[in-house]
Amino acid sequence: MKKFMVLLLVLGISAANAAVVMLDDFEGYADDAALQAAWVMNTGSDITTETLEPVLNGNSMLITNAAQGPAYYSQTKLTLPGAVHDVHGVNLTYPGYTAITMTFAIPPNGSTPPYENLGGSGGDVFLSMYDCWGQKVFSASYDGSVTPSGTGWPNGIAWEMDFATFTVSGMNLENVEQITVGYNSSYYGAGAMFVDDVGFVIPEPATLVILGLGGLLIRRKR
Repeated sequence: MKKFMVLLLVLGISAANAAVVMLDDFEGYADDAALQAAWVMNTGSDITTETLEPVLNGNSMLITNAAQGPAYYSQTKLTLPGAVHDVHGVNLTYPGYTAITMTFAIPPNGSTPPYENLGGSGGDVFLSMYDCWGQKVFSASYDGSVTPSGTGWPNGIAWEMDFATFTVSGMNLENVEQITVGYNSSYYGAGAMFVDDVGFVIPEPATLVILGLGGLLIRRKR
């Protein structure tokens, strides 16, 4: 029993260590056209341009909104490699992923290049995921301050979204087809958001080894 308690303590410490498996660091695109072919701007949103800018740790994705009135939403979407619409998606839980993370920042007014920030009142930055049948299976809205200072301009802030917390009730992440990123609600004027380093959080290999050994020891004890 004493050995088992020691094992639990080790597991608790190790579980705090995690690695990020990068989905897109936005540094492998040849040009803006290549970016736009992968991250497709939602034609029903207010998004107007999507370009690569060397702001957040290298090339980043830029989402802009040029509407001069109340904006509804701006959104871009990435289809995961291997997903086939209406057939199957990608199982994000099988590899052991526990969360999705991205770095984003809001530029200040008058910044160079001269992009406006997300002004006005209300609104939020969001990340959602949909399965191959078009159902929303994951929905997260950033609950911090969506301002230049609140998002750590110019370096950005890392936003980690836990699968257990943000998976839609009654849904699962076993057939994910698309990831969507954007901002919505009542922003006014021109707005921009820089995004970088979208990836999945997974326990480090050492943690997985300990978890495996723990399972073996528990089975052996029984």
